[in-house]
Amino acid sequence: MHLDTERELLDAAFERLRDLLADDEGMELRPHSADLPDSGRETAWQVSAPNHTSPLLVEAFRRFTPRDADRVLGGVTPFMRKMLHNPPLVVVAPWLSPRSRQLLTERGINYIDLTGNVRLRVARPSIYLRLDGAQQDPNPRIKPPVRLRGAGVNALVRILVDVEPPYRMLHLAEAAGLSPAYVSRTLAALDEERLIERDPQTRVVSLVDWQGLLRARAEHYGLLRSNRYESYIARTGANALYRRLATTREQVQVTGSYAVSEYVSLAAPAQLALYVPSFDEFARRHELLPANQGADVVLLRAADKSQLDRTRQVESGTFHVGISQLALDCLGGNGRLPEEGDALLEWMYDNIARWRSPHLSPR
Repeated sequence: MHLDTERELLDAAFERLRDLLADDEGMELRPHSADLPDSGRETAWQVSAPNHTSPLLVEAFRRFTPRDADRVLGGVTPFMRKMLHNPPLVVVAPWLSPRSRQLLTERGINYIDLTGNVRLRVARPSIYLRLDGAQQDPNPRIKPPVRLRGAGVNALVRILVDVEPPYRMLHLAEAAGLSPAYVSRTLAALDEERLIERDPQTRVVSLVDWQGLLRARAEHYGLLRSNRYESYIARTGANALYRRLATTREQVQVTGSYAVSEYVSLAAPAQLALYVPSFDEFARRHELLPANQGADVVLLRAADKSQLDRTRQVESGTFHVGISQLALDCLGGNGRLPEEGDALLEWMYDNIARWRSPHLSPR
């Protein structure tokens, strides 16, 4: 649906919400009766039930980005908020991205978009609506935003996660081995999605939402989708193979459940995932049997060399992928790996000083 003005957006959203509330007997939505200033993009509605009435202060956006979430409270006319005694706020837009909806929800702001994404929470009368509409923009911009997919972006995402800011764009490009132009475009997209914060004058990155960044990257990355892999059964079992890796000098990095168990343990690891230089050589050396079902070993070839940056040697002597890559592999994995990825993010949050570096290092 293409609407030219904020007023048309407000009218369309009003009709949509009124239809939703009509399913609840006695619930009614009407324009607010108070004599309020008409800014064109702001209005007030009134939702009523037999025993309670509540005003809603509504602000329309012809295009809403995650960056706008911080501007909603400041953009609404203070006079209208005061006159209506700080009522619930509602953002109206043609479409709201998942990230935008997340940020609005975190701030306690309601929303309605014209694809069917709706959140409305009112104390009295008691209302809670939560409906899902389009997850992708039905009318995308001619120039689409940078997506967190592809080989190059992995290096940049991992550095933003692994290293505490501040840092300049050129230093990030050097550390990631990427072109300044690519890094600049990607940072602009991350800034718009509120995954990073930049100084408005110097454009230095001052803050990174590293958890949100890892989750956003994982939406476009899959452990078994993005990397080449082969599945096997270990003759002596995955546990024995894992212990044996500590005694070899092979270029092998552990990821998945065995690696995450160094930080958190939800259940005993059942499948050993390894990045290896050659499937055939490793399988032959360790007598692995190819298997389409019941595999307890998965061998991987990294799609990008940055996946193997900043590996670490654990106490047993084996080498594990860096913690940010481990989080991506779990969040983008199969089976119970996403659940283990969530638990790992919690550990990382509670122990950030133990894994995040204070300084960038050249590539």
